[in-house]
Amino acid sequence: MKQLRINQRTNNLVGTNMKKLRLKRNLRNADIVAKLQLEGVEITSSTYSKVESGTNNPSVDLLVALTDILQCDFNAFFAQ
Repeated sequence: MKQLRINQRTNNLVGTNMKKLRLKRNLRNADIVAKLQLEGVEITSSTYSKVESGTNNPSVDLLVALTDILQCDFNAFFAQ
């Protein structure tokens, strides 16, 4: 089944918010990736960095897993 993705082509709001939330928790990219992999989300550090920078689109599954890891509401990724 194809994963649903959030398009960041014209607006990197989601990636920017992911990075802010990660830094607020004092976590490195590698920490997030390790936790995601434990949750069954297959992602590399490189891909995660690209999502945060807006050059790759996050899957909905990734964002759902991040809500637990970053202890945030799903809407926090879309806050302006």
